[in-house]
Amino acid sequence: MEGNSNTSVVPTARFAREQADRLLGLLAVQIARTIRSHGAAEVHDLRVAIRRFLSVLAALKPGFPRHESAKIRRELKKIMPLAGNVRDRDIALRLLAKCMPQAPGAAARRFQTERQAAAKALTVSLKRWVRRSSSAAWRTALNGEAGEGFRNNPVGATATAALPRAAKEYFRCGRNAVREKASAEELHRFRLAAKNLRYTLEVFAPVYGDSVNGLRQQLKGVQTLLGAINDCATVRRMASRLDGCEELVEALKKRQRKKTAEFREHWAAAFSSGTEAARWMECLRNPAGARGVARKPPSRSAPLTMAAGQAASA
Repeated sequence: MEGNSNTSVVPTARFAREQADRLLGLLAVQIARTIRSHGAAEVHDLRVAIRRFLSVLAALKPGFPRHESAKIRRELKKIMPLAGNVRDRDIALRLLAKCMPQAPGAAARRFQTERQAAAKALTVSLKRWVRRSSSAAWRTALNGEAGEGFRNNPVGATATAALPRAAKEYFRCGRNAVREKASAEELHRFRLAAKNLRYTLEVFAPVYGDSVNGLRQQLKGVQTLLGAINDCATVRRMASRLDGCEELVEALKKRQRKKTAEFREHWAAAFSSGTEAARWMECLRNPAGARGVARKPPSRSAPLTMAAGQAASA
């Protein structure tokens, strides 16, 4: 859908409440689904729902009562590691089957046992959230008074202030991460910057509409590659603690190097000239004039961007 000029002039406080209410409803539905079935897809979708809701609270922070919003963020950040423990074991089992089909059964059994325990802990936490009627309580808490000066500011102005800043940080971290001798910390910082930009862009999507579809696809492509790199590093750490997994650790190290090379190739194809970055900034600074800007990801990078499935979404 095209960006709605009427949306741009909606007071930011009202926009914040509407988006928070919508995403809280989706989060509550996903929590119920995950309690019923804590499979890989449900846990993945739970993490995405939490990130989207947290992004509204962060991107539109002055639009919510400070104390209540901070309390909600703290509670959700306690659930995220529990969901992450389950997802890490799902990734470990997937990469174990892919990299080492004949790997020792002991490693698979260990990951399965750890996953069962992690899923149980997650389910206990989610059931506690439901018993406390957290959804209704949070909805009431977030409808309190917004920060002064933020209340009537048009959401279009809020978006065009927040998103270029997030994009600038994304490109700064990307240039550092793509260097030949970039550290693991620099790659991690870039992954966080990419997540922040993507979810902030989703928060303000009603302001921009279809004009940012290309940007969102490019972000997903970068996140897919960064996610694949991070998955290898995570499972390497897990496998290094187990006896008899030396071959798996080496296979993961090789895969991680390959994915890192793919990421650098993708970045060079998409952003090395600086032209694409300028197009992004033009789009994000001017929603009304952004029709058709960066709608389509670069063709050279297309096979890479879709290669790792759902990795970017989490």
